[in-house]
Amino acid sequence: MTDDRRSQFENMLDEHHVWPCPYVFKFIVPTDNLPLLAALFESERLETRESRGGKFTSVTLESTMCSGREVMEVYRRASEIPGLMAL
Repeated sequence: MTDDRRSQFENMLDEHHVWPCPYVFKFIVPTDNLPLLAALFESERLETRESRGGKFTSVTLESTMCSGREVMEVYRRASEIPGLMAL
């Protein structure tokens, strides 16, 4: 994602949310890399569902965020996990 697109998304988040508020994150991650994602959300409860073949796991979590910038930082950190897809 380009810096301009990131900035647009962050602005959209700030326009549509009253911070702090719950924010739902959804990811698909290779099952082997699930511990890397879980480490980003140590104090959060992750809802997971493994794919039929077991190679991938879908993850949903709700976390209280304080700004669009904080949401974008979570996505940035998550994007460093190999094979992760943010939904």
